[in-house]
Amino acid sequence: MRFRFPLLALCLAACTLALPGQIVASGSFGVHANRGEAHTVGRVAGSIAIALPPLPHALFLWNMASLGFDRQQHHNGGSIATGFELWLSPSLRPAGSWGPLVLGEVAVGRRFGLGLHGYTAVGGGVGWSLGDWIPYLEFRRRVSFHPHRPGDNQILIGLKFILFG
Repeated sequence: MRFRFPLLALCLAACTLALPGQIVASGSFGVHANRGEAHTVGRVAGSIAIALPPLPHALFLWNMASLGFDRQQHHNGGSIATGFELWLSPSLRPAGSWGPLVLGEVAVGRRFGLGLHGYTAVGGGVGWSLGDWIPYLEFRRRVSFHPHRPGDNQILIGLKFILFG
């Protein structure tokens, strides 16, 4: 019970910081970039993120929830993750800039099904802001918390959409 108040205060502070920010939804599909027959099928995912107040030429987002479905080592599985994204742009404001973006991402998650189970993910990519729409291409590496379980590399094509903000 002693930990409920600090946790509640932390959540309230995070939501207060996000009030002037944007809400961003994204969807992606991709293929595994690992060699070998065990990794030949793809992934579909969707996520919702809150953009924190922007910095010049950068936008930092908290990816609250990402839900995905993939096939790894001939086994279907679903995953849930949370993490952070960074958008960099030559324009002063990356969102709605009508220009190029460099995207980075770090996340932790859990895959249900055989394979990774708990994992960390790191990704990088490029996109182009078309107003509220941002098509992008990303390379992502997922590594299991357990050293004997295989990781995977993914090449993703996706679309981010600024819902409001």
